[in-house]
Amino acid sequence: MKSVSVAVLYSVLFAGCSLSFAQTKKTIAVFSPGIEANHFWAEMIDFSKSVADKLEMDVVVYYGDDDADIMAKNMEKAAIQVPKPNGFIFPSMTGQGDRYIEIAEKHAIPSIFVNMGVDSKENLTSTRNYNKFCLGQVTPDDENAGYELAKTLILSAKASGKKSINLFAISGNDTDISALLRVKGLEKALIEFPDVKLNRIVFSDWSPEQTIKELESESEADLKSISIVWAASDVMALSASSFFKTKGIRQGKNVFIGGVDWTNQGLLGVKSGDLTTSVGGHFAEVGWAIILFYDYFNGKDFATESTIFKSAMKPLTAKNVNIFHSTEGKDRWADVNFRSFSKVLNPSLKEYRFDLVVLLRMAKN
Repeated sequence: MKSVSVAVLYSVLFAGCSLSFAQTKKTIAVFSPGIEANHFWAEMIDFSKSVADKLEMDVVVYYGDDDADIMAKNMEKAAIQVPKPNGFIFPSMTGQGDRYIEIAEKHAIPSIFVNMGVDSKENLTSTRNYNKFCLGQVTPDDENAGYELAKTLILSAKASGKKSINLFAISGNDTDISALLRVKGLEKALIEFPDVKLNRIVFSDWSPEQTIKELESESEADLKSISIVWAASDVMALSASSFFKTKGIRQGKNVFIGGVDWTNQGLLGVKSGDLTTSVGGHFAEVGWAIILFYDYFNGKDFATESTIFKSAMKPLTAKNVNIFHSTEGKDRWADVNFRSFSKVLNPSLKEYRFDLVVLLRMAKN
C-alpha cells in the first residue's frame, strides 16, 4: 500500500512539474573562453545578466582562461551539477565546436553557439542538421566587420590627405573562424581600394603582448611608413596605439588605428583619439541567445524563423561614439525592456528584432 501511495504521489508531482514547466525558473550556463578580466566577454556577460534578470532566468558563468581544455572541463563540471543547467551557451573556441557540442549531447543539454559558431560547416542551413542539441547560433557578421573596419580606416586616412597608404593587419588565431572571416572582409576592402598597399597580415593569439611583439619586429623605417593598423580586436588596437605613441607616431595624424568589439576601453579610446574606430554590436549575442532560450522553454521554438542569427556590425568613430558609450557602465541597460524582444511575450512579433538601433534607442530613453 505504501509503495502505491508513493507512486501516486510521484506521478502527481511529476505531472505538476510538467504542467508548470513554463513557470519554472531556468538556469543557463555561459562559458566564456577567456579570463574573468577579458573586457569583451565581461561586457557580453553583464548585458546577458540584464536580459536574464528581466526574463526571470539565472545565468551561471564559467571562465576558460584562454584554454580550450579548461573550457571542456568546465562544461563537464557544469553538466553534473544538481540540478544541471537547462541550457549551455558557448563559442566554438579555437575550432573546438564539435568537441563542445558532443559534451552537451552526452548530457542532453540544449545549447546555443555565440560569437564563434559552426559557420565553417559547408551548406549549413540549420544548426540542428549539424547536431540536434545545437538549437541555434548567434554570431557576428565577421566578414562585414573586417570590411567595415578597413573601409573606415582607409577613408579616414584619405580624408587626412594621405596619398600613399600602407596597411598593417593583425588578426586572431588562424583556427578561429571569426579571425579568418574578419581577414576575408579586409581582403574584400583591399580589392575595393587597390591603391592601398598591404604591408602584411599577422595571425596571433589575440593578446596585446603579441601585438607589440609583431610591431617591434618592424624596422623603424617600416613603422614610419605604416598608415593604417587594422586590428581584429580593440585590445590589440589599443596596444598598437600605445606602441606608436612611444615612437612619437600620432594616431589620427600619422597612423590610423582601429579594432573590433565595442569594448568600453575601445570606445573610450575612440573618444580620446587613441583609436580612429571600433566596429561592434556583437556584445549582445549572449543576451539574444537567452531570449531564444526563453521562448524555446516556453513553447515557442525559434527554429520556425531560423536557427542561424547574425549580429549586425557597425563602426563607431568620434562623430557617433556617444550613441553607445555611456559613463553609466553596466547601468546603461537597467531601463531596457528586454521582454519586448520575446515572441512568447509579444505574440504579434513575426521576426526577432535583434536590432542595435532599437536596443540603443531603448537604452537612451
